[in-house]
Amino acid sequence: MTITVNKTGKTMSSSQSFRILMLVLMVLLVFLMASRVPVDADMWWHLRAGEETVTAGKVYLSDTMTFTRTGEPWVNHSWLSEVILYLAFKGGGYTGLSLFVAILASATMLILYRSMKGGVFQRALIIVLTCATLAPIWAPRPQQFSLLFFALLNYWLMQYMEGKQVKLWYFPLLFILWSNLHGGYSFGFLLIGVTLGGMILDRLFRPNLNPDLSWARIGRLADWTAISLLAVLINPNGINTWKIPFQTIGVQFNQYIQEWQSLDFHAISSLPYILLLFGCLIAIGLSDHHASGAELAGLSFFGASSLNAQRLVGIFSLFAATVLSNHLAAIVTSIGDKLKTSTMGMKFVHSREQSNQSSVSPGLRKAINLTLIFLVGLAALIKLIYVSNPAVVDPVVKSYYPVGAVDYLVENGKTGNVLNDYGWGGYLDWRLRENKVFIDGRADFFPQDLFDQWLGLIGAKPGWQAGMEEFNIQFIMLPPDMPIVDQASANGWTTVYRDNVSVLLEKP
Repeated sequence: MTITVNKTGKTMSSSQSFRILMLVLMVLLVFLMASRVPVDADMWWHLRAGEETVTAGKVYLSDTMTFTRTGEPWVNHSWLSEVILYLAFKGGGYTGLSLFVAILASATMLILYRSMKGGVFQRALIIVLTCATLAPIWAPRPQQFSLLFFALLNYWLMQYMEGKQVKLWYFPLLFILWSNLHGGYSFGFLLIGVTLGGMILDRLFRPNLNPDLSWARIGRLADWTAISLLAVLINPNGINTWKIPFQTIGVQFNQYIQEWQSLDFHAISSLPYILLLFGCLIAIGLSDHHASGAELAGLSFFGASSLNAQRLVGIFSLFAATVLSNHLAAIVTSIGDKLKTSTMGMKFVHSREQSNQSSVSPGLRKAINLTLIFLVGLAALIKLIYVSNPAVVDPVVKSYYPVGAVDYLVENGKTGNVLNDYGWGGYLDWRLRENKVFIDGRADFFPQDLFDQWLGLIGAKPGWQAGMEEFNIQFIMLPPDMPIVDQASANGWTTVYRDNVSVLLEKP
């Protein structure tokens, strides 16, 4: 084994240098993978809300973007994230948004890497699998903060269960910040809940499994959890912050929103999730290391939740990755111990030692490592610049959103209420300042009867004309195949703009 000396005078083995190299390369590769075209349906209304907060100098808590809910109080649980997103866009354009996603994704994977057990290659393999699972939800949205904080909280809890010193007073501070960045703070309490539940079960039924686990230790965690729950109230939304998780889950309209639907297990994009899920089950079965109550409770709860809704796949993936690493490391250790006692294993170890002795010089190794880091870093930077270039982003935006129809309204100075597609609501919030929309992506903000009325209008159900009069709708902006398009045209509405993406009709 080669020994080198760093600038602080401390010795560093070649294996330590290799681990640092792999860690840096892993972070850069995640950055490269997470750098993508910054387009998401909810991104737009988050940007608009962030702009309203920055411009007014106070948190945006009352709706001004829709004509159906104008003036109604809105529990804006992501206000701080929206400010960050808006400032990133204002300062760096699309590049700022892509950078936002790449940095948070890299930080999340770095924390996950530190949480895992096992060798460098084993961790890297699990990181790649987790990234493939998370890739569909890497977007310029506040939920990226929830993924980051979930990974951090899980790391602290794992340290705590292992008997290590963890400053539990960090927890309230984390939840104060988390609850102002995203309503997904509830995932943190769910994580603590399954952890406490698993610890109690282990203490009652398997006290010898973890000798460091005492009732006093469990009690301290429960106490600081209660304090954290109160700390969440340090928020401009006050006690309404507690209601957000229940309001979001209770929205019946979620059945029409893709991220709240179950995964399509026939799609190739679901394969990483399947591998991660069954990988955990197989690893637990083959491992000599008994699964803790927290691991079993977490896999059961977050696994069942992720099977029900795509939105929860990311949370499950982060939890499952640590479980997989724990038991895969135990399997690898067991195999290694058996190899060491065999003749073939002794020869393998001897050949590895000889290989280490004949390794390249420290200077050459350092040059190779720095070259690798430079090349991967350069590739990540080039990709970030490319995917956020307006020449790349604008065609993508035009393929998903009614850019031409919006341009027509803006250029011709036409104002009035717009009956719009649900997925376009956020984009219209951002682009249209003199027009208001019927609905946008804030699913927890709209009551169910309003959703039903919207469905009745776009579907041209009986009474749609009365509905148009009731809401004083001047424009219809929808995909060409919506039933209301033909019905409105037949009843005198004028088609003022049409392309492959959208149709814009004006009231006669």
